[in-house]
Amino acid sequence: MSAGSLRNRPWDLPILEPLSAVSRMVAFVSHDLRHPLTAILANAEFLTRSDISEMQRSDTYQEIRWAIDRMNEMVSSLLECSKGRDTLRPAARNIVDTVEHAIRMTSVRQEFPRITIKHLHEGLHVGWFDSSRLERVVANLALNACEAVSPDSGQIVITTTGNRACLQIGVWDNGPGIPPTIQDSVFQPFVSCGKARGSGLGLAIAKKIVEDHGGVICLDGKCETGTLFRITIPFANDCDTTVVRNNSLQLPSDTITNSEEEVPRRHMDT
Repeated sequence: MSAGSLRNRPWDLPILEPLSAVSRMVAFVSHDLRHPLTAILANAEFLTRSDISEMQRSDTYQEIRWAIDRMNEMVSSLLECSKGRDTLRPAARNIVDTVEHAIRMTSVRQEFPRITIKHLHEGLHVGWFDSSRLERVVANLALNACEAVSPDSGQIVITTTGNRACLQIGVWDNGPGIPPTIQDSVFQPFVSCGKARGSGLGLAIAKKIVEDHGGVICLDGKCETGTLFRITIPFANDCDTTVVRNNSLQLPSDTITNSEEEVPRRHMDT
């Protein structure tokens, strides 16, 4: 190979072999560790201010502790994967708390001070899922949305609807949308668009976690404005006969779809 051809050679070379399970897990966890790390830095800087109240200081300290717990869980998942297993840990959890944590972890970033994130919830709050991992899904989708919208007028709406049959999550933003040329491949690793530093792993991680829950995630191609991702996963509560098989949740065929335990719509702005 001549010096000229070497100089003109593209260095962003394609991945010729698919990632092994361990390599994929390392890439996914390395990507998601940045979320709590960024939250810790932003909250630590907030604690240096002299004009915050003791309640604000205590709340911020708890956010730091929570972010560290999330990092420990992700590091532990790497250890499990190195031993040839990766275990989903579903339990009875509150989806509103899970989404709020993901929103706070995203909105605390200094580059998004004027972006509005709203959360609308309907139906059951408590269901059977791995809150730590589902939080990573929402955080990845919210971060992608924040990076896509205008820093001055960006709007993101996260909707959650829970009943005994399933949990539905929607994440919408008023950004420019995803180009049609890559819409069919957005969930593949290393596919990215419009982000100078994007790794292209956020949606691949979200898809893996959703499918581990026995659910589905899709890009809504009928959305006329912005971008909308839809997620559906099983959501039986701890009194139902949900079982865990092969690291994914499965519902009995006679699961009730209409619950009388509906709660009023809850609206949150960040």
